Amino acid sequence: MGRDLEPERIGHIGEQQFQLLCAQADLICNKTTVDVMGWDFLVEFPVEHFGNGVALDQQQAKAVRVQLKSTVGRTNSRVRLSLSAVDRLAKDAHPSVIVVFRISQEGKFQSGYLVHLIGDELAKVLKRLRLAEANEAYDINKADVSYDYEKLGTRFEPTAEGLLEALTSICRVDSAAYTIEKQRQLAELGYEKGRFEAEAIAFIEGPQHLNNVLLGLTPLKPKEFRVFDTRFDIRLPYRGTLFDDLSELVLTPPSLGSCIVSIRGAGFGQAARFDAMVFIGPPIEAADGPELLIRHADFLIRITRSGAKFETERGLDDVQRSLEHHAELARALSLMARGQAELTISGNSRIPSITLPLGDLLSGPYVEQLPAISKFLDGWQMLLSKAGVVSSGSFNFDEIWTADEAQVAVEMLLSPKPETRLEFQSFDGDYGARSLEGLVFRTCSLGGTSLTYSAKITFEQSDDPVWRYRSVQFEALDVRPMVEDLEEYGFDQGEARGITWLLDPRSLKLDRQAQTS
Repeated sequence: MGRDLEPERIGHIGEQQFQLLCAQADLICNKTTVDVMGWDFLVEFPVEHFGNGVALDQQQAKAVRVQLKSTVGRTNSRVRLSLSAVDRLAKDAHPSVIVVFRISQEGKFQSGYLVHLIGDELAKVLKRLRLAEANEAYDINKADVSYDYEKLGTRFEPTAEGLLEALTSICRVDSAAYTIEKQRQLAELGYEKGRFEAEAIAFIEGPQHLNNVLLGLTPLKPKEFRVFDTRFDIRLPYRGTLFDDLSELVLTPPSLGSCIVSIRGAGFGQAARFDAMVFIGPPIEAADGPELLIRHADFLIRITRSGAKFETERGLDDVQRSLEHHAELARALSLMARGQAELTISGNSRIPSITLPLGDLLSGPYVEQLPAISKFLDGWQMLLSKAGVVSSGSFNFDEIWTADEAQVAVEMLLSPKPETRLEFQSFDGDYGARSLEGLVFRTCSLGGTSLTYSAKITFEQSDDPVWRYRSVQFEALDVRPMVEDLEEYGFDQGEARGITWLLDPRSLKLDRQAQTS
């Protein structure tokens, strides 16, 4: 050739060669007649190309959008595209590529490159568009974006086989899965550090208030509040309605990870154990900081150089908890109510194990009843275990107060000297015997979990002029999952134990405070 190729001729040669290679590769090449779509060609694969034994009703059409660029010489390995064109190309949910042909001055095709607009290359387009928005450069037809095709692209031979292999490599994946992943990237790329940033003006009342705000214990109530949508570290004012009702902010302090909290009492009793999270507060000297915060759903433990402080997060009432959680919390509060509890925090590799006394007496409602509540819940867990029953539901504290039947069962079957006693005046066949043996059999429930039990009761005559016979001993006989026919169960238990006097559960009222008739 006697003269250099003009850009228009270079583009024309590249288009003709691309269409020829597609035809030779048995690809369907559709040229875009109006240059507003962002791509020059829509290239479709024959259905059978990806068949591989897949049933006809499950075969999916495969196509790729192609923006074609041709360049002459080796002085520069970059191509430039209109930002408006690459915007449409990159955001299409289907595979989109830039194909670059390198042509010699003599018009011979030397190599081809394919830049797939996915991942980092898609992020580059989105970042460029975000920057244009931030600079209010809305006329993106006049802006462009460049790609180093040698660095970013995949090289292929400018032959039918080379082009077919290059396009096949990006269309081999499942079309639906590709579309889902592309849509995810379009929505999430650039937000790896989070989406929203906020600026707020708020009044801080002092060092302790600031410490509580930064620990997330006291909400921040801003007087002025602005939110930004930050992508690729480029901030834009947020224009949505997500924060319209926001009146306060709760901050999350730095976390040191999980830990184990155990609360023990004096002697050889059972401890209470909890899984909690450890947070570290700011080094505010005036607030005795930095403060170590141990946080559980039901309580806080605040540790400073001055000591440890235990605070309940939620009351006992109106909170749904599992039986296990009710029992652990009641046991911990019961131990602290006695004023001799010891706290140990362990199980965190970033802080050493800490053991501290909790000397202050616990205050609040139910303090006097806590030991009895804790004893009952532990006993109920034991009875369920003996019966082979699992408590899988949750319930509130009110159900514990009203579970008289279950509390009586725990005392009767597990306590050496139960507070419960049965008394009566007389019965048919009463011949003045000094001692009698009877069988009690009942079904009881707590938190939606039920069991059935039987026990032998020994009665002796008393000096009470009203209640002639009084129970003096209970002997646990049986506990099992709730039975359907309680009366049949009682007869079977009496027959097996040789006890003929059965206390009919329909007429027997059990109450830990009142007596029975």
